[in-house]
Amino acid sequence: MTRLSKNIFNLLAVALAIAFLAIYVIHSNVVSDTDNALDRSSRYDVAWVGAAGRLESLHLQNALSNFIISSDSADASQVVLFADILTSRFKVFEAPAFQSFLDRKERRRPLLEKARGRFAAIVTDLKSIETLPTAVRENLKLELEKVNAAVDRIGAEAQMDSVNEVAEIRNELKKKQYLQKWIATGLFGSIALLLGIAAVQNRYLRVANRKAVRNADEFSYLAHHDSLTGLPNRMAFNKAFSASVARCKTDARAGVAVLAFDLDGFKAVNDRLGHATGDALLRQVADRMSRTCAGFSNAILSARIGGDEFVAMLDAALGEEAVLRQAEQLRAALSAHYMIDGAAVIVGASVGVAISKPDRDPASLLIDADIALSQAKSSGKDRALLFDPAMHDLFLRRALIQAELAGAIDNDQITPHYQIKVDVRTGRVTGAEVLARWTHPTLGPVSPSEFTKIAEQSGLIVPLGRKILEKACHDALQFPAGMGIAVNLSVVQFVRGDLVQTVRDVLADTGFPADRLTLEVTESLMINEPGRAVEILSQFREMGIAIALDDFGTGYSALSYLRQFEWDELKIDRSFVVEIEEDSRAGSIVGSIVSMAHQLGIKVTAEGAETCGQVTMLRKAGCDTIQGYHFGRPVPFSDFPAAMLQAVAASAKLKVMEDAADSAVA
Repeated sequence: MTRLSKNIFNLLAVALAIAFLAIYVIHSNVVSDTDNALDRSSRYDVAWVGAAGRLESLHLQNALSNFIISSDSADASQVVLFADILTSRFKVFEAPAFQSFLDRKERRRPLLEKARGRFAAIVTDLKSIETLPTAVRENLKLELEKVNAAVDRIGAEAQMDSVNEVAEIRNELKKKQYLQKWIATGLFGSIALLLGIAAVQNRYLRVANRKAVRNADEFSYLAHHDSLTGLPNRMAFNKAFSASVARCKTDARAGVAVLAFDLDGFKAVNDRLGHATGDALLRQVADRMSRTCAGFSNAILSARIGGDEFVAMLDAALGEEAVLRQAEQLRAALSAHYMIDGAAVIVGASVGVAISKPDRDPASLLIDADIALSQAKSSGKDRALLFDPAMHDLFLRRALIQAELAGAIDNDQITPHYQIKVDVRTGRVTGAEVLARWTHPTLGPVSPSEFTKIAEQSGLIVPLGRKILEKACHDALQFPAGMGIAVNLSVVQFVRGDLVQTVRDVLADTGFPADRLTLEVTESLMINEPGRAVEILSQFREMGIAIALDDFGTGYSALSYLRQFEWDELKIDRSFVVEIEEDSRAGSIVGSIVSMAHQLGIKVTAEGAETCGQVTMLRKAGCDTIQGYHFGRPVPFSDFPAAMLQAVAASAKLKVMEDAADSAVA
């Protein structure tokens, strides 16, 4: 019996030794496999790269669509920014892990390479999007949609593969954990060693679980926050906005306000000081926005939604006036100067405000705030504007004009009109100023100040200016001998395109004499591009073209411009002319300008003369030529002969009236 017990004990000891060895081996493998599985579950490389590529491609597509609609320089800068980001993303796709993912299915690599080729073919055009015609932009949009479709598909498959891999890892972990529990349950009561092993294993599991939770929290934070500024991103804003909109729909007393911010002059900071300074500026802007909103009791969320675009969401329960005061407070805080690397950086801030109303869908607040922001920027910048439904109509009108402007230029719908210029001493018509006019088929007459501003912002001012100059030179060949025309030039024409060659080509093509052409420029050109302006204007004078300084007296340093260039003509702004009869100071200013110009050998033209009294006083002040409604409104070429007769008759009538007045006095 003893021997039997001993044998049993020996057998049990051998069995336990084998069990211990088996448990040790199994346990070691389980721990190793568990750690490997947890490490694999904590990697988001392929899924993150794919998801980021999808988002960046979509941001680029949205930025291009926004620019096609608005033609705003800020939107163009967004296109350039996201084009650079997507270019970098294609380089990230070359990482070994992502390449391994591509090789799992034969069609993935060709699909991505085709998208890479399409993007490489359009990326240069995307970076110069502001200079491209509308048709090219639309083609870029179509090509980008194909690139986006391919990147979206690859990114979606990357995410799906990662999801499947995580599911497999989860099942693998469950199996390993089941085996661990079985071993621990079977040997817990009999072998103290297994208790120790189980305790060690539990410790490993706790550490691994904390690691997995920490990774999940970090991933969630990255997904909902802007990596540059730390502010909530568009995804986080949309989530909070949806919750606020849902509350407004269920509670009639609830209200929400959306404040859309855009930095004025941010692109200039990037271009002049570099992107590193621009990034530092954005971080300071985000910090000021966070600190200011933290002082609002009704603040819900502040976020950066892209580029230099920020948005704040407030509870509107305090009322419209309180929200507007807070918007102005935020605008003032963001507009104060910044110190970056010891240097002062100054930018402005424009704000669009939209507040929920019982009769409007709160889901449209973000669009309404963007429209108000666009109106704030187009009406002078550095201001806060509350959305008004009328702004929506203006937005649609501007979008329609912008969409059809290129076609109107190509189809000669925008035509030159001519306003008579009369010699005040002889009463003869000496020439005409060329003014662009557009009668839209549905909108009717469109103000030149409206469509030329859009043309300047979109780059269409260059083809528009050439068309008007070409048609005017062709028409003026039929004017009486020696009669000239004056054509306005914008600052954008000096910056974009070869202006001198364009004018030279038009004169050559039409055969119009250069000495009958006057080009008019404003003081803003001398402010923005003084060196380039003088160089180009000098080339025009060498060609025999006369140069006039338009709207004289409305700038800040008008007198200094008279020293920078030998002007042929100086045009007194109509703001002085309309007040010359009632305000003696206006008359004195006009007289002083005329006297000074004549001493410099510059002839003087007065604009905007509408009454006999204004013409008489301008004549007495010594003006050489006058234009205005008194002698005739701008007319198309077909009506120009009749307009000349009308101007001569008006001049003769005025001469008779002045002679009669002089006789009565005598």
